[in-house]
Amino acid sequence: MNKELIDGMNSYLNGKLSYHRANVRVFLSNPVGVAEHGDYMETLEKELEKVAYYKELIDALENVNE
Repeated sequence: MNKELIDGMNSYLNGKLSYHRANVRVFLSNPVGVAEHGDYMETLEKELEKVAYYKELIDALENVNE
């Protein structure tokens, strides 16, 4: 059961990471219409924060049994 929970959480976190990385890629390639209220840098920063957040959670999950 423990392995199943860890695998499930890992899949979830990696999915969220991929989601936000894709948002960053789309935004950088075509920022028109993506940013809220025209603040491109704030929108990019928010997405990068989410990327960093999920990367940190994945790292924490990998190191939880040390």
